[in-house]
Amino acid sequence: MFRIEFINKEVDVISMLYNSVLVRFSGEFGVKSSQTQDYIENLLRGNIKNALKTEGYAELINRLQIISRQGRYYLVPKTPADSDIDTLISIIGRMFGVSSVSPCFQSSMKEKTSLRTIPAKLMLANSLFPSKVEIRIFDKTEIDEKNWRKDIYELCEKFKKEDQDNNRVSKKRFEVNKNWKMGPWLCRREKKLEIEVFEQKAYITVERIKGPGGFPLGLEDPLVALVSGGIDSPVAAWMAMKRGAPIIMVIMNSSDGSGRPPSSDASVKEKALKEAKILSEYMIGFKEPKIFLVPYGKALSELAKAGGDSGVTCLLCKRFMYRVAERVAYNYDAKGIVTGEILGEQASQTAQNLMVLNDIVHLPIFRPLFGFDKDEVIEKSRQIGTAIVSDMTQTPCFGVPDRPQTRAEISTVEKAEQKVHIEELIEECMKNTKQIMVKELD
Repeated sequence: MFRIEFINKEVDVISMLYNSVLVRFSGEFGVKSSQTQDYIENLLRGNIKNALKTEGYAELINRLQIISRQGRYYLVPKTPADSDIDTLISIIGRMFGVSSVSPCFQSSMKEKTSLRTIPAKLMLANSLFPSKVEIRIFDKTEIDEKNWRKDIYELCEKFKKEDQDNNRVSKKRFEVNKNWKMGPWLCRREKKLEIEVFEQKAYITVERIKGPGGFPLGLEDPLVALVSGGIDSPVAAWMAMKRGAPIIMVIMNSSDGSGRPPSSDASVKEKALKEAKILSEYMIGFKEPKIFLVPYGKALSELAKAGGDSGVTCLLCKRFMYRVAERVAYNYDAKGIVTGEILGEQASQTAQNLMVLNDIVHLPIFRPLFGFDKDEVIEKSRQIGTAIVSDMTQTPCFGVPDRPQTRAEISTVEKAEQKVHIEELIEECMKNTKQIMVKELD
């Protein structure tokens, strides 16, 4: 329950309950044609309803009035329960396509006292200056915006003086702060008094809670994302989802079939599965995410022997991963492969070596982090919730050569691959691939 309480002369305590949620769409919706905008907004609406149903709130859908205008939804539960606003904020606030959400007090434009008193008390309680007040009127109303703003300021000053005279502190009596829980999403809030008027209703809020933005899932075709347990790949996968592309996660499990002690590489597998669980929470409202665990320890051992002397083991390994990812993509009609590679970050990620990697597959390779600095990746991983997993220790890959090639020739790599039965190893990997359900990751 989210209550605000404040003191006035007539009543000791006045309690009010948040009764609506303002959902703002990503700004990119607005640059599309009106037909495309309608399609995207309907897709987001469907994802919101599916998310509520998936999370066990189907009953709330039946009570939810969705008022739509360009660039936003006003969500108003009919006969609201105490937990409704918490549920809506927590679920919708982490959905792709949502720029921000705000818990609101909806008031009729006929309630002249509330239209002045609530904003004034919110200003006082949150120590907001006039520059932090914004009023938007989207339809005809008898209220003059300039005078309304002036009345709010004057009433705020009046309340402040009353508090000083009576030795009261409004901040303690008028509390709207809330640590909203949005799964792994690290929400960021902006304190600002905003009033929006639409269809003779005023929506009054004092905080914007930033969402992921981008486009709703399902706007683009699916992509296969290689998730490794490191810091880069889950961020890259998340960035692909932000553009509306559902991801099919492929985890290459080097602890299976390598002939090495299971504990030596198991930490990498466990980290990757934890990251997959976190990423799946952002697919709320969409289909059950597909997660595949591919045993390639045997293949890695053979590739390490074939490429160690020439320093191209990492390139052999990645080309093998690309081949497997492409097989999965063809099986599920995905349109490309997402990786966490950053130009120049590692020996295998120079421009020359990336060309060598691209040479082996027909599908496009998407690298959302191509131009990122490492600090930017770390910051983004903290925001999306994968940093805590990436920071866990893991055993270094046993196949890394002492002197990896930074400018390998395709002919050198292909010559090394001829020492290994690549197709047989791929077939073996695909045959033993296991699909992991999200519920198994709890």
